[in-house]
Amino acid sequence: MLTMLIALHVVICVLLVVTVLLQFGKGAEMGAVMGGGASQAVFSSSAKGNFLTKTTTVLAIGFMVNSIVLTTIKSREAKRSLFDNEAPIAAPLNSDVQALDTKNVETVPAATAPTTAPAAKVETAPVTETKK
Repeated sequence: MLTMLIALHVVICVLLVVTVLLQFGKGAEMGAVMGGGASQAVFSSSAKGNFLTKTTTVLAIGFMVNSIVLTTIKSREAKRSLFDNEAPIAAPLNSDVQALDTKNVETVPAATAPTTAPAAKVETAPVTETKK
């Protein structure tokens, strides 16, 4: 059904573009485009304008209604995610910490570890004075 609605939407779009492009401003002559004089035209000058205006209106309403229907159909599907039924492939990044906790491996507390090395004593040589 969705494919049929999308195909209908494309057809409506093409027809709407064609009908809008066939229309001219109020002062333009439509008979020159149709390929003949007023006696050979399919529609009279007033009927041509009314026909194209009504056709454009109907196609525009169809376009809007079809757009709303397509949007509501797709929004119902959007509530579901592609990943809802998927199991995680890789373990989380903190799995190493969890593995250490499960093995009951104790770590060295930070308070007992030496923080700095003791300072070395610097001995200076005795200073001797020399006389001249």
